[in-house]
Amino acid sequence: LPHQTAQSVITLSNNQNRRRNQKRWSTSTIQCLVLTSVLFTLALWVSILLQFGSESIDESIPVRESIDEENISVKDHQFDVAATQQNQQPKAKATIAYAVSLTSCGSTTNLHDNIANGGHSSDPSFREGAAVLAHSIHLSSIRNFAQSGSHYDYKLIVFVHPNARACSDIFEELGYEIQMRDTPFKVADIKSEWLQEHIVKSGCCGEKEYLKLYSYIQFDYPIVIHLDLDSLILKPMDDLFDVMLADKLIGKEESIESARKRVAVMHDNPLPQSGSIDAFFTRDYNMINPGKKHVGVQGGFLIVRPNQAAFDEYIKIVLSGNFRSGGGWGGQYGGYFGAQQIQGICSYFYDKKHHGTGVELNKCYYNVMADPPRQNEVGKCRDGREECQDCRDTPLEEIYSVHFTLCQKPWKCRYPSGSEKQKAMCSKFHGEWFRIREDLERVRALERNVGGSEVGDYAKPKGQHKPEIFRGFCKSGQASGYIPLQ
Repeated sequence: LPHQTAQSVITLSNNQNRRRNQKRWSTSTIQCLVLTSVLFTLALWVSILLQFGSESIDESIPVRESIDEENISVKDHQFDVAATQQNQQPKAKATIAYAVSLTSCGSTTNLHDNIANGGHSSDPSFREGAAVLAHSIHLSSIRNFAQSGSHYDYKLIVFVHPNARACSDIFEELGYEIQMRDTPFKVADIKSEWLQEHIVKSGCCGEKEYLKLYSYIQFDYPIVIHLDLDSLILKPMDDLFDVMLADKLIGKEESIESARKRVAVMHDNPLPQSGSIDAFFTRDYNMINPGKKHVGVQGGFLIVRPNQAAFDEYIKIVLSGNFRSGGGWGGQYGGYFGAQQIQGICSYFYDKKHHGTGVELNKCYYNVMADPPRQNEVGKCRDGREECQDCRDTPLEEIYSVHFTLCQKPWKCRYPSGSEKQKAMCSKFHGEWFRIREDLERVRALERNVGGSEVGDYAKPKGQHKPEIFRGFCKSGQASGYIPLQ
């Protein structure tokens, strides 16, 4: 018993010591955990404070996630640069298709034969127009957001007639999508023998001009702009796109209303208040006598909403042969150059068949040609009104696009003719074309010299013919003096 008692005491003493050691170990462990938690919390607060301080510094720089279209006025050049300074570019509202047509490869032997040359789109130097037009579209798009302020992307398309296949490869190099397209109807199927005979030998390029109708079936894009290759974009046309896409831009009612107010409509007519706008265009008053009731649409500038039914209806109208000699489509829409083609049939389509769905834009701001408003400069207004706006007085910074018809193609290097007003305006237009051409050359030089100097290997041309206009790209006042793109 004593032994058992002693042993029990010893065992009890050992158990007590063990418990005391366990207690001390548990206390130390807890203290370590608490200390670790405190240090972790302090580190977390320091990290938060540092991040907060950094954000406070960044807040001193104005950054905008998006741009309120109501504050963008391309007429006033109110472009948002702050977002670009932070390398932020808004998401494009939509991609607009810009289409051109190539009807033939042109002729160097008979430059005055429109049909042989395929019209303006198939001038032997069309590649120059295609390249500079493409670059002007780029500069006025969201891809050049820092300078343009545009919210729309673009896609380049060329409709190529089989006769022009051999010279169409250059378009792919310039970034155009090539669509091989034959005339959308057979001339032999036209019910009128008179129209069969004359549609192939009138206008800029005969029946092949109807390639432009393929703009109506480009369903991958909400809007298609068809331009002649001797055109140039000077400013973004976002207001037109916003108005046409109003039903798709949900929550932008105020900005769309502001855009509507900025659209320059011919004769200050109001935009339609109800229903959708399916087309924008200008008219060619130079082709008519003053006061003519039904004026043709200018065929080098057409903005449309793709629509299969519209495409089919155009073909049906042509095949019906309802074109009267001296009268035009329906006996009323004709009597001018190109009446049997796009100029006449579009006027018939939007003025007669679908009145109110197409809007005539003010030709002093869109598709500007520097044409005189009066017959023989001092006669009656060509639009039949008592007073008429002289587009040659429009400030260059207010013009959205130009069309080199009266002013002649820039790559011909010719100094403009006509009145002093016309010479002055055409010189400005040519100056803009060569300014954009020079910018394209500089961009190409940079691309060729990646990793090199800031200016790349661009070499300023040496042409001495009116360098204040042609920027050294013309050695003389003739087409042979033009220095082609590198």
